[in-house]
Amino acid sequence: MLKKLTKNDITVELKETEFKLEPKEKDFHTDYFIFQIEPLKQIRHTLDNPQFFKHFILTGEEGFGKRSSIVNLIKKEYSEKIKSPKKFFFRKSNTIVTDPEIKEGLTPLFDPDAETTPVIFDPTPSIMSLVGIPTDKKYYPGNLIKASGGYLVLPIDKLIKDTLTYEILKASILSESIDFINLPELQFYQALDRMLPQFPVDARIILIGEEHQYEQLLKRDPNLHEVFKVKIDLETEGEVSKKNLARFSNLIDVLSLPELPPPHLSAKKRIFEEALKINENKTKFSLNITKIKAIYEEAMTFAKSKKEQKGAFITEADIELGLANIEKRESTYKKRYYEDLKNGIYNLSFTGKRVGRINGLSIFMPFNQKQEFGQVNVISSRAIMGGGNFINIEREVNLSGDFHDKGVFVLQSFLKGLFPGFASLGVDISILFEQSHHLIDGDSASVAELIATISALSGIEVPCNVAVTGSMSQYGEAMAVGAINQKIESWFSITKLLGSPREVYSVYIPISNSKDLILSAELRKAVGENKFQIVSYSHINEILPEILKTPLGKIEKDGKHSSESILRKIEDRLERKKEEK
Repeated sequence: MLKKLTKNDITVELKETEFKLEPKEKDFHTDYFIFQIEPLKQIRHTLDNPQFFKHFILTGEEGFGKRSSIVNLIKKEYSEKIKSPKKFFFRKSNTIVTDPEIKEGLTPLFDPDAETTPVIFDPTPSIMSLVGIPTDKKYYPGNLIKASGGYLVLPIDKLIKDTLTYEILKASILSESIDFINLPELQFYQALDRMLPQFPVDARIILIGEEHQYEQLLKRDPNLHEVFKVKIDLETEGEVSKKNLARFSNLIDVLSLPELPPPHLSAKKRIFEEALKINENKTKFSLNITKIKAIYEEAMTFAKSKKEQKGAFITEADIELGLANIEKRESTYKKRYYEDLKNGIYNLSFTGKRVGRINGLSIFMPFNQKQEFGQVNVISSRAIMGGGNFINIEREVNLSGDFHDKGVFVLQSFLKGLFPGFASLGVDISILFEQSHHLIDGDSASVAELIATISALSGIEVPCNVAVTGSMSQYGEAMAVGAINQKIESWFSITKLLGSPREVYSVYIPISNSKDLILSAELRKAVGENKFQIVSYSHINEILPEILKTPLGKIEKDGKHSSESILRKIEDRLERKKEEK
Protein backbone atom coordinates (compact mmCIF):
# COMPACT_ATOMS: atom_id res chain seq x y z
CA MET A 1 0.00 0.00 0.00
CA LEU A 2 1.03 3.61 -0.51
CA LYS A 3 2.60 5.35 2.45
CA LYS A 4 3.65 8.96 2.77
CA LEU A 5 6.82 8.89 4.86
CA THR A 6 7.16 11.21 7.84
CA LYS A 7 10.24 12.94 9.21
CA ASN A 8 10.61 10.17 11.81
CA ASP A 9 10.62 7.53 9.06
CA ILE A 10 13.74 9.07 7.49
CA THR A 11 15.63 9.92 10.67
CA VAL A 12 18.34 7.74 12.22
CA GLU A 13 17.60 7.18 15.90
CA LEU A 14 21.01 7.62 17.56
CA LYS A 15 21.89 9.44 20.75
CA GLU A 16 25.21 11.13 21.47
CA THR A 17 25.39 9.39 24.85
CA GLU A 18 25.62 6.01 23.06
CA PHE A 19 29.15 6.99 21.99
CA LYS A 20 30.32 7.73 25.51
CA LEU A 21 32.93 5.18 26.57
CA GLU A 22 32.95 3.54 29.96
CA PRO A 23 36.39 3.31 31.61
CA LYS A 24 36.51 -0.46 31.05
CA GLU A 25 35.89 0.05 27.31
CA LYS A 26 38.75 2.46 26.67
CA ASP A 27 41.52 -0.09 26.32
CA PHE A 28 39.92 -2.93 24.39
CA HIS A 29 40.70 -1.51 20.95
CA THR A 30 43.30 -3.11 18.70
CA ASP A 31 44.57 -1.58 15.49
CA TYR A 32 43.74 -4.62 13.38
CA PHE A 33 40.46 -6.15 12.23
CA ILE A 34 38.30 -3.92 14.42
CA PHE A 35 34.64 -5.08 14.18
CA GLN A 36 35.78 -8.30 12.41
CA ILE A 37 34.98 -10.52 15.39
CA GLU A 38 34.24 -13.87 13.71
CA PRO A 39 36.80 -13.48 10.88
CA LEU A 40 39.45 -12.62 13.49
CA LYS A 41 38.65 -15.86 15.32
CA GLN A 42 39.11 -17.77 12.07
CA ILE A 43 42.40 -15.98 11.31
CA ARG A 44 43.79 -16.79 14.75
CA HIS A 45 42.60 -20.39 14.45
CA THR A 46 44.42 -20.69 11.12
CA LEU A 47 47.59 -19.02 12.41
CA ASP A 48 47.61 -21.29 15.48
CA ASN A 49 47.52 -24.48 13.38
CA PRO A 50 50.35 -24.29 10.81
CA GLN A 51 50.63 -28.06 10.63
CA PHE A 52 47.16 -28.17 9.06
CA PHE A 53 46.75 -24.71 7.47
CA LYS A 54 50.19 -23.44 6.51
CA HIS A 55 49.11 -21.02 3.78
CA PHE A 56 45.77 -19.20 3.49
CA ILE A 57 43.81 -16.51 1.64
CA LEU A 58 42.17 -13.43 3.14
CA THR A 59 39.49 -11.60 1.13
CA GLY A 60 37.60 -8.38 1.79
CA GLU A 61 36.54 -5.23 0.00
CA GLU A 62 38.90 -2.37 -0.78
CA GLY A 63 39.36 -0.03 2.17
CA PHE A 64 39.13 -2.71 4.87
CA GLY A 65 42.83 -2.51 5.79
CA LYS A 66 43.58 -6.17 5.07
CA ARG A 67 47.31 -5.66 4.57
CA SER A 68 48.01 -3.48 7.61
CA SER A 69 45.70 -5.53 9.83
CA ILE A 70 47.21 -8.94 9.05
CA VAL A 71 50.77 -7.60 9.33
CA ASN A 72 50.05 -5.86 12.65
CA LEU A 73 48.24 -8.91 14.03
CA ILE A 74 51.16 -11.23 13.28
CA LYS A 75 53.80 -8.81 14.54
CA LYS A 76 52.01 -8.09 17.81
CA GLU A 77 50.54 -11.49 18.67
CA TYR A 78 52.78 -13.99 16.86
CA SER A 79 56.21 -12.37 16.74
CA GLU A 80 57.52 -14.55 19.59
CA LYS A 81 56.21 -17.71 17.96
CA ILE A 82 57.92 -17.09 14.64
CA LYS A 83 61.35 -15.89 15.71
CA SER A 84 64.00 -18.26 14.39
CA PRO A 85 67.84 -18.20 14.59
CA LYS A 86 69.53 -15.92 12.12
CA LYS A 87 70.21 -18.09 9.07
CA PHE A 88 73.51 -17.99 7.19
CA PHE A 89 73.29 -19.90 3.92
CA PHE A 90 76.57 -21.59 2.96
CA ARG A 91 77.52 -23.48 -0.17
CA LYS A 92 79.36 -26.76 0.12
CA SER A 93 79.66 -28.49 -3.23
CA ASN A 94 76.08 -28.74 -4.46
CA THR A 95 74.39 -28.55 -1.08
CA ILE A 96 73.16 -25.73 1.10
CA VAL A 97 74.21 -25.65 4.75
CA THR A 98 72.05 -23.53 7.06
CA ASP A 99 73.48 -24.47 10.43
CA PRO A 100 75.09 -21.26 11.80
CA GLU A 101 77.55 -23.39 13.86
CA ILE A 102 79.16 -24.97 10.76
CA LYS A 103 81.08 -22.17 9.08
CA GLU A 104 84.68 -23.24 8.57
CA GLY A 105 85.72 -23.81 4.98
CA LEU A 106 82.32 -22.83 3.63
CA THR A 107 81.48 -19.96 1.28
CA PRO A 108 78.65 -17.69 2.50
CA LEU A 109 76.06 -17.11 -0.16
CA PHE A 110 74.23 -14.36 1.71
CA ASP A 111 73.84 -12.98 5.16
CA PRO A 112 70.26 -11.87 5.93
CA ASP A 113 69.92 -8.53 7.64
CA ALA A 114 69.70 -9.13 11.36
CA GLU A 115 66.95 -6.51 11.69
CA THR A 116 64.75 -7.99 8.95
CA THR A 117 61.43 -9.09 10.40
CA PRO A 118 60.04 -12.40 9.22
CA VAL A 119 56.73 -10.63 8.40
CA ILE A 120 57.07 -9.20 4.88
CA PHE A 121 54.54 -7.58 2.58
CA ASP A 122 55.53 -7.56 -1.09
CA PRO A 123 53.26 -5.06 -2.92
CA THR A 124 54.51 -5.98 -6.40
CA PRO A 125 55.50 -9.65 -6.41
CA SER A 126 57.57 -10.75 -9.38
CA ILE A 127 59.92 -13.64 -10.13
CA MET A 128 62.89 -11.47 -9.13
CA SER A 129 61.31 -10.17 -5.89
CA LEU A 130 60.25 -13.67 -4.80
CA VAL A 131 63.21 -15.78 -5.96
CA GLY A 132 66.04 -13.25 -5.86
CA ILE A 133 69.15 -13.03 -8.07
CA PRO A 134 71.77 -15.79 -7.84
CA THR A 135 75.22 -15.21 -9.35
CA ASP A 136 78.34 -17.32 -9.40
CA LYS A 137 79.72 -15.54 -6.33
CA LYS A 138 76.74 -14.44 -4.27
CA TYR A 139 73.02 -14.98 -3.93
CA TYR A 140 70.81 -11.91 -3.45
CA PRO A 141 67.80 -13.50 -1.78
CA GLY A 142 64.18 -12.88 -2.69
CA ASN A 143 61.29 -12.54 -0.28
CA LEU A 144 60.60 -16.28 -0.20
CA ILE A 145 63.97 -16.66 1.52
CA LYS A 146 63.90 -13.40 3.50
CA ALA A 147 60.61 -14.52 5.07
CA SER A 148 62.10 -17.85 6.07
CA GLY A 149 60.61 -18.96 9.37
CA GLY A 150 57.97 -16.23 9.13
CA TYR A 151 55.25 -14.87 6.90
CA LEU A 152 55.06 -13.44 3.38
CA VAL A 153 51.92 -11.42 2.48
CA LEU A 154 51.14 -11.01 -1.24
CA PRO A 155 48.31 -9.22 -3.12
CA ILE A 156 46.20 -11.44 -5.36
CA ASP A 157 45.69 -8.83 -8.07
CA LYS A 158 49.39 -8.77 -9.02
CA LEU A 159 49.53 -12.57 -9.24
CA ILE A 160 46.49 -12.57 -11.56
CA LYS A 161 48.28 -10.23 -13.96
CA ASP A 162 51.54 -12.21 -13.87
CA THR A 163 50.63 -15.87 -14.25
CA LEU A 164 54.26 -16.98 -14.50
CA THR A 165 55.08 -15.48 -11.10
CA TYR A 166 52.12 -17.29 -9.57
CA GLU A 167 53.19 -20.61 -11.11
CA ILE A 168 56.73 -20.25 -9.69
CA LEU A 169 55.29 -19.26 -6.30
CA LYS A 170 53.04 -22.32 -6.24
CA ALA A 171 55.84 -24.64 -7.40
CA SER A 172 58.14 -23.28 -4.66
CA ILE A 173 55.43 -23.84 -2.03
CA LEU A 174 54.69 -27.39 -3.17
CA SER A 175 58.36 -28.41 -3.39
CA GLU A 176 59.29 -26.28 -0.35
CA SER A 177 62.32 -25.06 -2.28
CA ILE A 178 63.53 -22.75 -5.04
CA ASP A 179 64.80 -24.72 -8.02
CA PHE A 180 67.08 -22.53 -10.18
CA ILE A 181 67.44 -25.12 -12.92
CA ASN A 182 63.74 -24.95 -13.70
CA LEU A 183 63.39 -21.17 -13.63
CA PRO A 184 62.08 -19.75 -16.95
CA GLU A 185 64.49 -18.39 -19.53
CA LEU A 186 63.88 -14.73 -18.77
CA GLN A 187 66.34 -12.06 -19.87
CA PHE A 188 67.59 -11.13 -16.42
CA TYR A 189 68.16 -14.81 -15.55
CA GLN A 190 70.19 -15.74 -18.62
CA ALA A 191 73.54 -15.30 -16.88
CA LEU A 192 72.62 -16.78 -13.50
CA ASP A 193 74.36 -19.68 -11.87
CA ARG A 194 71.76 -22.37 -12.54
CA MET A 195 73.90 -25.02 -10.86
CA LEU A 196 73.04 -23.62 -7.45
CA PRO A 197 71.36 -26.25 -5.32
CA GLN A 198 67.74 -25.85 -4.28
CA PHE A 199 67.15 -23.33 -1.52
CA PRO A 200 64.67 -24.41 1.15
CA VAL A 201 61.46 -22.34 1.40
CA ASP A 202 60.16 -22.15 4.94
CA ALA A 203 57.67 -19.25 4.95
CA ARG A 204 53.91 -19.14 5.40
CA ILE A 205 52.25 -17.40 2.45
CA ILE A 206 49.13 -15.26 2.89
CA LEU A 207 47.30 -13.97 -0.18
CA ILE A 208 45.06 -10.92 0.26
CA GLY A 209 42.54 -9.43 -2.14
CA GLU A 210 38.90 -8.94 -3.04
CA GLU A 211 36.38 -11.69 -3.74
CA HIS A 212 36.31 -11.12 -7.50
CA GLN A 213 40.13 -11.32 -7.61
CA TYR A 214 40.04 -14.61 -5.73
CA GLU A 215 37.48 -15.94 -8.23
CA GLN A 216 39.75 -14.94 -11.14
CA LEU A 217 42.71 -16.73 -9.55
CA LEU A 218 40.55 -19.80 -8.92
CA LYS A 219 39.50 -19.86 -12.59
CA ARG A 220 43.15 -19.85 -13.63
CA ASP A 221 44.10 -22.47 -11.07
CA PRO A 222 41.24 -24.87 -10.19
CA ASN A 223 43.66 -26.68 -7.86
CA LEU A 224 44.29 -23.56 -5.78
CA HIS A 225 42.97 -25.30 -2.66
CA GLU A 226 45.72 -27.90 -2.62
CA VAL A 227 48.08 -25.12 -1.51
CA PHE A 228 45.79 -22.53 0.09
CA LYS A 229 43.43 -24.74 2.06
CA VAL A 230 41.67 -21.95 3.95
CA LYS A 231 39.89 -18.85 2.64
CA ILE A 232 38.67 -16.32 5.18
CA ASP A 233 36.16 -13.62 4.20
CA LEU A 234 36.04 -10.31 6.04
CA GLU A 235 32.59 -8.96 6.88
CA THR A 236 31.44 -5.89 4.97
CA GLU A 237 29.05 -4.49 7.57
CA GLY A 238 28.61 -4.41 11.32
CA GLU A 239 25.47 -4.52 13.47
CA VAL A 240 24.43 -1.36 15.29
CA SER A 241 24.92 -2.55 18.87
CA LYS A 242 26.12 -1.06 22.13
CA LYS A 243 29.44 -2.90 21.86
CA ASN A 244 30.04 -1.83 18.25
CA LEU A 245 29.16 1.79 19.03
CA ALA A 246 31.78 1.66 21.78
CA ARG A 247 34.29 0.17 19.33
CA PHE A 248 33.48 2.91 16.81
CA SER A 249 33.91 5.60 19.47
CA ASN A 250 37.26 4.14 20.47
CA LEU A 251 38.32 3.95 16.82
CA ILE A 252 37.74 7.70 16.40
CA ASP A 253 39.76 8.33 19.57
CA VAL A 254 42.63 6.23 18.20
CA LEU A 255 42.55 8.17 14.90
CA SER A 256 42.74 11.49 16.77
CA LEU A 257 45.99 13.44 16.97
CA PRO A 258 47.28 14.47 20.43
CA GLU A 259 48.07 18.04 19.28
CA LEU A 260 44.44 18.62 18.19
CA PRO A 261 41.27 18.88 20.29
CA PRO A 262 39.53 15.57 21.06
CA PRO A 263 36.35 14.59 19.20
CA HIS A 264 33.02 15.57 20.71
CA LEU A 265 30.32 12.89 21.00
CA SER A 266 28.30 14.77 18.38
CA ALA A 267 31.21 14.40 15.93
CA LYS A 268 31.39 10.65 16.53
CA LYS A 269 27.64 10.35 16.00
CA ARG A 270 27.83 12.30 12.73
CA ILE A 271 30.66 10.14 11.36
CA PHE A 272 28.74 7.02 12.33
CA GLU A 273 25.72 8.31 10.38
CA GLU A 274 27.98 8.50 7.33
CA ALA A 275 29.06 4.88 7.92
CA LEU A 276 25.37 3.92 7.87
CA LYS A 277 24.83 6.00 4.74
CA ILE A 278 27.75 4.35 2.94
CA ASN A 279 26.11 0.99 3.67
CA GLU A 280 22.58 2.27 2.85
CA ASN A 281 21.25 0.69 6.02
CA LYS A 282 19.90 1.97 9.34
CA THR A 283 20.80 -1.11 11.35
CA LYS A 284 24.17 -2.05 9.82
CA PHE A 285 27.12 0.25 9.16
CA SER A 286 29.94 0.01 6.63
CA LEU A 287 33.23 -1.46 7.83
CA ASN A 288 35.21 0.50 5.25
CA ILE A 289 37.67 1.98 7.73
CA THR A 290 39.52 3.85 4.96
CA LYS A 291 36.45 5.97 4.12
CA ILE A 292 35.64 6.58 7.78
CA LYS A 293 39.23 7.64 8.44
CA ALA A 294 39.21 9.97 5.40
CA ILE A 295 36.10 11.80 6.70
CA TYR A 296 37.58 12.30 10.15
CA GLU A 297 40.99 13.38 8.86
CA GLU A 298 39.30 15.96 6.63
CA ALA A 299 37.43 17.31 9.66
CA MET A 300 40.65 17.50 11.67
CA THR A 301 42.16 19.82 9.07
CA PHE A 302 39.40 22.33 9.90
CA ALA A 303 39.92 21.89 13.64
CA LYS A 304 43.60 22.94 13.55
CA SER A 305 42.63 26.53 14.38
CA LYS A 306 41.22 25.30 17.71
CA LYS A 307 44.41 23.66 18.96
CA GLU A 308 45.28 26.60 21.21
CA GLN A 309 41.78 26.83 22.68
CA LYS A 310 41.29 25.21 26.06
CA GLY A 311 38.28 22.92 26.32
CA ALA A 312 37.79 22.90 22.54
CA PHE A 313 36.44 19.87 20.67
CA ILE A 314 36.20 18.61 17.13
CA THR A 315 32.47 19.04 16.65
CA GLU A 316 29.69 17.96 14.31
CA ALA A 317 30.14 21.28 12.50
CA ASP A 318 33.77 20.33 11.73
CA ILE A 319 32.59 16.99 10.32
CA GLU A 320 30.10 18.83 8.09
CA LEU A 321 32.89 21.14 6.88
CA GLY A 322 35.04 18.12 6.11
CA LEU A 323 32.25 16.37 4.18
CA ALA A 324 31.49 19.55 2.23
CA ASN A 325 35.15 19.96 1.32
CA ILE A 326 35.42 16.35 0.13
CA GLU A 327 32.29 16.89 -1.96
CA LYS A 328 33.72 20.10 -3.41
CA ARG A 329 37.04 18.47 -4.28
CA GLU A 330 35.55 15.33 -5.81
CA SER A 331 32.58 16.76 -7.72
CA THR A 332 34.00 17.84 -11.06
CA TYR A 333 31.36 15.98 -13.09
CA LYS A 334 28.54 16.93 -10.73
CA LYS A 335 29.47 20.61 -10.89
CA ARG A 336 29.44 20.50 -14.70
CA TYR A 337 26.07 18.70 -14.67
CA TYR A 338 24.48 21.33 -12.41
CA GLU A 339 25.88 24.11 -14.59
CA ASP A 340 24.24 22.48 -17.62
CA LEU A 341 20.98 22.20 -15.67
CA LYS A 342 21.03 25.93 -14.88
CA ASN A 343 21.84 26.75 -18.50
CA GLY A 344 18.79 24.82 -19.70
CA ILE A 345 20.74 22.15 -21.58
CA TYR A 346 18.46 19.37 -20.36
CA ASN A 347 14.83 19.08 -21.43
CA LEU A 348 13.43 18.87 -17.91
CA SER A 349 10.04 20.19 -16.77
CA PHE A 350 9.14 20.69 -13.11
CA THR A 351 5.67 22.16 -13.51
CA GLY A 352 2.64 21.13 -15.54
CA LYS A 353 2.00 17.73 -17.14
CA ARG A 354 3.29 15.77 -20.13
CA VAL A 355 2.11 12.68 -22.00
CA GLY A 356 4.46 9.72 -22.22
CA ARG A 357 7.21 11.35 -20.18
CA ILE A 358 8.23 10.96 -16.56
CA ASN A 359 11.14 11.98 -14.34
CA GLY A 360 13.34 8.99 -13.56
CA LEU A 361 16.33 8.89 -11.20
CA SER A 362 19.70 7.38 -11.96
CA ILE A 363 23.31 7.40 -10.76
CA PHE A 364 26.09 8.66 -12.99
CA MET A 365 29.27 6.71 -12.30
CA PRO A 366 32.44 7.97 -13.99
CA PHE A 367 35.63 5.91 -13.88
CA ASN A 368 36.44 7.51 -10.51
CA GLN A 369 33.72 6.12 -8.26
CA LYS A 370 34.31 8.89 -5.73
CA GLN A 371 32.63 11.27 -8.17
CA GLU A 372 29.37 9.36 -8.69
CA PHE A 373 26.20 11.41 -8.19
CA GLY A 374 22.45 11.29 -8.72
CA GLN A 375 20.79 12.56 -11.89
CA VAL A 376 17.25 13.25 -13.10
CA ASN A 377 16.45 11.65 -16.47
CA VAL A 378 13.41 12.21 -18.63
CA ILE A 379 12.18 8.74 -19.55
CA SER A 380 9.89 8.88 -22.56
CA SER A 381 7.66 6.34 -24.25
CA ARG A 382 5.82 6.58 -27.54
CA ALA A 383 3.00 4.38 -28.80
CA ILE A 384 2.08 4.37 -32.49
CA MET A 385 0.09 1.97 -34.63
CA GLY A 386 2.26 -0.81 -35.97
CA GLY A 387 3.00 -4.50 -35.79
CA GLY A 388 3.16 -5.00 -32.03
CA ASN A 389 6.89 -4.30 -31.60
CA PHE A 390 8.48 -3.20 -28.33
CA ILE A 391 11.63 -1.17 -28.94
CA ASN A 392 14.29 -0.30 -26.36
CA ILE A 393 16.07 2.50 -28.24
CA GLU A 394 19.14 2.28 -25.97
CA ARG A 395 19.51 -1.40 -26.83
CA GLU A 396 19.22 -0.71 -30.55
CA VAL A 397 22.27 1.58 -30.43
CA ASN A 398 24.29 -0.55 -27.95
CA LEU A 399 23.83 1.87 -25.03
CA SER A 400 21.84 -0.55 -22.87
CA GLY A 401 23.49 -2.88 -20.37
CA ASP A 402 22.30 -6.41 -19.62
CA PHE A 403 20.41 -5.46 -16.48
CA HIS A 404 18.59 -2.60 -18.22
CA ASP A 405 17.66 -4.99 -21.04
CA LYS A 406 16.32 -7.40 -18.43
CA GLY A 407 14.21 -4.63 -16.85
CA VAL A 408 12.70 -3.76 -20.24
CA PHE A 409 11.87 -7.41 -20.96
CA VAL A 410 10.19 -7.67 -17.54
CA LEU A 411 8.17 -4.53 -18.38
CA GLN A 412 7.15 -6.06 -21.70
CA SER A 413 6.09 -9.29 -19.95
CA PHE A 414 3.96 -7.33 -17.46
CA LEU A 415 2.21 -5.44 -20.28
CA LYS A 416 1.40 -8.72 -22.02
CA GLY A 417 -0.16 -9.94 -18.78
CA LEU A 418 -2.09 -6.68 -18.45
CA PHE A 419 -3.37 -6.97 -22.02
CA PRO A 420 -3.73 -10.67 -22.92
CA GLY A 421 -4.23 -9.67 -26.55
CA PHE A 422 -1.13 -7.45 -26.59
CA ALA A 423 0.12 -8.82 -29.91
CA SER A 424 -3.24 -8.03 -31.54
CA LEU A 425 -3.29 -4.45 -30.27
CA GLY A 426 -1.36 -3.42 -33.36
CA VAL A 427 0.78 -0.86 -31.59
CA ASP A 428 4.54 -0.25 -31.58
CA ILE A 429 6.01 1.00 -28.28
CA SER A 430 9.43 2.62 -27.95
CA ILE A 431 11.13 3.76 -24.73
CA LEU A 432 14.09 6.08 -24.32
CA PHE A 433 16.32 7.80 -21.75
CA GLU A 434 16.30 11.26 -23.31
CA GLN A 435 19.58 13.16 -23.72
CA SER A 436 21.60 10.21 -22.41
CA HIS A 437 24.90 9.56 -24.18
CA HIS A 438 26.34 6.97 -21.81
CA LEU A 439 25.68 3.29 -21.22
CA ILE A 440 22.41 2.76 -19.31
CA ASP A 441 22.40 -0.24 -16.98
CA GLY A 442 20.37 -1.48 -14.05
CA ASP A 443 16.63 -2.15 -13.86
CA SER A 444 15.73 0.60 -11.39
CA ALA A 445 13.91 2.60 -14.09
CA SER A 446 11.49 -0.17 -15.08
CA VAL A 447 8.59 1.22 -13.01
CA ALA A 448 9.11 4.72 -14.44
CA GLU A 449 9.30 3.21 -17.95
CA LEU A 450 6.00 1.42 -17.35
CA ILE A 451 4.23 4.60 -16.18
CA ALA A 452 5.53 6.52 -19.21
CA THR A 453 4.32 3.69 -21.47
CA ILE A 454 0.84 3.56 -19.87
CA SER A 455 0.65 7.35 -20.25
CA ALA A 456 1.59 7.09 -23.93
CA LEU A 457 -1.01 4.36 -24.53
CA SER A 458 -3.84 6.08 -22.62
CA GLY A 459 -3.06 9.71 -23.40
CA ILE A 460 -3.23 10.55 -19.67
CA GLU A 461 -0.65 13.15 -18.69
CA VAL A 462 2.02 12.58 -16.04
CA PRO A 463 2.60 15.43 -13.53
CA CYS A 464 6.07 16.97 -13.80
CA ASN A 465 6.43 17.49 -10.04
CA VAL A 466 6.98 13.77 -9.39
CA ALA A 467 9.94 11.44 -9.86
CA VAL A 468 9.86 7.65 -9.69
CA THR A 469 12.44 4.95 -9.04
CA GLY A 470 11.98 1.22 -8.61
CA SER A 471 12.34 -2.09 -10.37
CA MET A 472 9.47 -4.51 -10.82
CA SER A 473 8.65 -8.19 -11.16
CA GLN A 474 6.66 -9.70 -14.02
CA TYR A 475 3.62 -9.51 -11.75
CA GLY A 476 4.02 -5.81 -10.95
CA GLU A 477 5.57 -6.09 -7.47
CA ALA A 478 7.95 -3.25 -6.61
CA MET A 479 11.51 -4.28 -5.74
CA ALA A 480 14.34 -2.40 -4.05
CA VAL A 481 16.94 -0.40 -5.96
CA GLY A 482 20.45 0.73 -5.11
CA ALA A 483 21.78 4.18 -4.16
CA ILE A 484 18.31 5.21 -2.97
CA ASN A 485 19.61 8.02 -0.73
CA GLN A 486 21.63 9.59 -3.54
CA LYS A 487 18.64 9.44 -5.88
CA ILE A 488 16.28 11.12 -3.43
CA GLU A 489 18.85 13.77 -2.52
CA SER A 490 19.48 14.54 -6.22
CA TRP A 491 15.75 15.00 -6.94
CA PHE A 492 15.42 17.26 -3.90
CA SER A 493 18.45 19.42 -4.75
CA ILE A 494 17.53 19.76 -8.45
CA THR A 495 13.92 20.72 -7.76
CA LYS A 496 15.20 23.22 -5.22
CA LEU A 497 17.48 24.65 -7.90
CA LEU A 498 15.08 24.70 -10.87
CA GLY A 499 11.61 23.98 -9.50
CA SER A 500 8.81 26.34 -8.53
CA PRO A 501 8.56 27.38 -4.85
CA ARG A 502 4.78 26.94 -5.15
CA GLU A 503 5.07 23.24 -6.03
CA VAL A 504 5.33 20.35 -3.58
CA TYR A 505 7.66 17.82 -5.17
CA SER A 506 7.29 14.09 -4.57
CA VAL A 507 9.44 11.02 -5.11
CA TYR A 508 8.03 7.49 -5.22
CA ILE A 509 10.23 4.65 -3.97
CA PRO A 510 9.76 0.89 -3.37
CA ILE A 511 8.53 0.14 0.13
CA SER A 512 11.50 -2.19 0.67
CA ASN A 513 13.81 0.85 0.37
CA SER A 514 11.87 2.98 2.86
CA LYS A 515 13.29 1.39 6.00
CA ASP A 516 16.88 2.38 5.25
CA LEU A 517 16.65 6.06 4.31
CA ILE A 518 19.43 8.22 5.76
CA LEU A 519 18.94 11.73 4.40
CA SER A 520 20.33 15.22 4.95
CA ALA A 521 19.04 17.46 7.74
CA GLU A 522 17.77 19.96 5.14
CA LEU A 523 15.73 17.30 3.36
CA ARG A 524 14.34 15.95 6.64
CA LYS A 525 13.25 19.46 7.55
CA ALA A 526 11.50 19.89 4.18
CA VAL A 527 9.62 16.61 4.72
CA GLY A 528 8.63 17.69 8.23
CA GLU A 529 7.23 20.96 6.83
CA ASN A 530 5.40 19.15 3.99
CA LYS A 531 7.46 20.97 1.37
CA PHE A 532 8.77 17.68 -0.03
CA GLN A 533 7.18 14.23 -0.08
CA ILE A 534 8.58 10.73 -0.11
CA VAL A 535 5.96 8.07 -0.89
CA SER A 536 6.57 4.33 -0.76
CA TYR A 537 4.66 1.76 -2.81
CA SER A 538 4.60 -2.03 -3.05
CA HIS A 539 2.86 -2.68 -6.38
CA ILE A 540 2.32 -1.08 -9.78
CA ASN A 541 -1.43 -1.17 -9.20
CA GLU A 542 -0.97 1.34 -6.35
CA ILE A 543 1.29 3.84 -8.06
CA LEU A 544 -0.42 4.05 -11.47
CA PRO A 545 -3.76 5.45 -10.17
CA GLU A 546 -1.91 7.69 -7.70
CA ILE A 547 0.28 9.42 -10.28
CA LEU A 548 -2.16 9.45 -13.21
CA LYS A 549 -5.08 10.43 -10.91
CA THR A 550 -7.30 7.86 -12.63
CA PRO A 551 -8.50 4.43 -11.39
CA LEU A 552 -6.73 1.49 -12.99
CA GLY A 553 -9.96 -0.34 -13.94
CA LYS A 554 -11.19 -3.93 -13.95
CA ILE A 555 -13.00 -6.19 -16.39
CA GLU A 556 -16.79 -5.65 -16.41
CA LYS A 557 -19.56 -8.00 -17.60
CA ASP A 558 -19.36 -6.68 -21.14
CA GLY A 559 -15.73 -7.85 -21.36
CA LYS A 560 -14.33 -4.34 -21.28
CA HIS A 561 -12.60 -2.46 -18.47
CA SER A 562 -14.61 -0.15 -16.23
CA SER A 563 -15.59 3.23 -17.63
CA GLU A 564 -13.21 6.19 -17.20
CA SER A 565 -10.39 3.93 -16.04
CA ILE A 566 -6.81 3.87 -17.29
CA LEU A 567 -7.18 0.53 -19.03
CA ARG A 568 -10.53 1.53 -20.62
CA LYS A 569 -8.97 4.70 -22.01
CA ILE A 570 -6.20 2.59 -23.57
CA GLU A 571 -8.75 0.22 -25.14
CA ASP A 572 -10.91 3.03 -26.52
CA ARG A 573 -7.94 4.99 -27.82
CA LEU A 574 -6.42 2.05 -29.68
CA GLU A 575 -9.78 1.09 -31.18
CA ARG A 576 -10.25 4.63 -32.52
CA LYS A 577 -6.76 4.60 -34.02
CA LYS A 578 -7.45 1.28 -35.71
CA GLU A 579 -10.65 2.70 -37.21
CA GLU A 580 -8.83 5.84 -38.38
CA LYS A 581 -6.19 3.69 -39.98
